[in-house]
Amino acid sequence: MFSSILNARPMVRRLIALTIAAAVTCIAGWMLFMAFESVASAKAGIEEKREMLGQLQAVVALAKRLDSVAASDPTAATNSEFLTGESEAVIRGGLQTRLNAIAAANGVTVLSAGNAPALNEAGVDFIGLRTNFSGSLKGVHNAILAIETSLPVLFIREATLRATDIGPAAGRTGDPELSAEIVFYGPLQTKATPPSGGAKP
Repeated sequence: MFSSILNARPMVRRLIALTIAAAVTCIAGWMLFMAFESVASAKAGIEEKREMLGQLQAVVALAKRLDSVAASDPTAATNSEFLTGESEAVIRGGLQTRLNAIAAANGVTVLSAGNAPALNEAGVDFIGLRTNFSGSLKGVHNAILAIETSLPVLFIREATLRATDIGPAAGRTGDPELSAEIVFYGPLQTKATPPSGGAKP
C-alpha cells in the first residue's frame, strides 16, 4: 500500500498528506481539549471543597461567638439569635431585605427569592426563604458566609452550586461564575406561655 501511494500521482499524494495532517491536528486538538477539561474539573472540585471548609469554619466561629456573648449577657444572646417581627409576613420581608443587602455587599445578583415551607423542630418554629443568586466564586462564597455568620442566626439546609463558566474551556482567566440555589431558615422567638389563673381564695 505504501508503494502504491508513492507511485500515485502528485495530486493524490498531496491529498493523502493533507488528510493525514488534518487527522493528526484533530487528534492533537481533542487531546488538548480533554486536558483543559480535566484541569477545569479538578479546579472546580478543589474550589468546592475550599468553600465547604470555609462554611464549616464559619459555623465554628459563629458558635464560639454566640458562646462568648451568652457568657457575658445571656439575655442579649438569646434575643439576638432569633427572628422577630409583628407577623410572619413582616419577618419574611425582613429576611428578603437582609438577603438583598448581603447580595449587594458581595457583588452577587439575586435572581429569585420565595418562601420556604415553615418548619417546627424540637418545639421551635423556623421561617425561611428559597433563593437563587449568581456571581463570581468569591462573591458567592462571601455571600453564603455572611448568611451563616450574621445575626439573627440563619441555617442553610439545602444548597446547590453550579459553575456557569469555568476557566480555559470557557475562555476565562478570572474567577469562575457560579449559580447558587439555597434554602435557609431562622428560628423564631418562642412565645412565653401565659401563666394559668391563680388559685381561688
